[in-house]
Amino acid sequence: MTNLQLASANDVRERVLAAARVEVMARGILGLRVINVAAAANCSVTSMYRYFGSREGMLAEVLVALYEESFAAQYAVMRERVGGTGPLTVEDIIAAVPLPFSVTSRQDHALRSQVLAVAGTNSILRDKLAESLRARRQMLMTGLDNIEQRLPPGTLLDRELFSTLIFNVHWQYNDLMGDAAVTNEQFITLLRRLIVNNEKVFHKNK
Repeated sequence: MTNLQLASANDVRERVLAAARVEVMARGILGLRVINVAAAANCSVTSMYRYFGSREGMLAEVLVALYEESFAAQYAVMRERVGGTGPLTVEDIIAAVPLPFSVTSRQDHALRSQVLAVAGTNSILRDKLAESLRARRQMLMTGLDNIEQRLPPGTLLDRELFSTLIFNVHWQYNDLMGDAAVTNEQFITLLRRLIVNNEKVFHKNK
């Protein structure tokens, strides 16, 4: 493939992904129509499949990108609140952890729920999502390396606690609980209690 052909192929790919993204945001994942995406991208369905292999391949790239953007926004908040080199407190860490409810949480949770549902039947998406999440978990662990060095002496940071709360507890379930849902205040209290308990265990074992 010549450089001109490669540039043309990349241009088509970008147009298709942009059009598919608009379609997903406007109609939802289940409402996406391949023919609409092709028309908006000014290409044929046949040529579109040439670059992505299938509807599933195209959808996988779009949904992983949306999922990663959701995590990027959370990671940016974390970096803003606990970035730098100065000392940190337990309260600083709590302030950096995503809460169950926020201005954008319902929209984010709804999107993630749809993406996870599609991943159950789209093996391409599932593989891409698994790779993405592993990379983001490693980003979190690297961030925790920095945080741990800046905590007061005697404060033990439980890495598994944070990775579980952020990557393995799905707030989508909490959204469905209504009056029985965990509130932001309850969640913060839980975090504080867990961290304090860690401090006690640390001192006891010294």
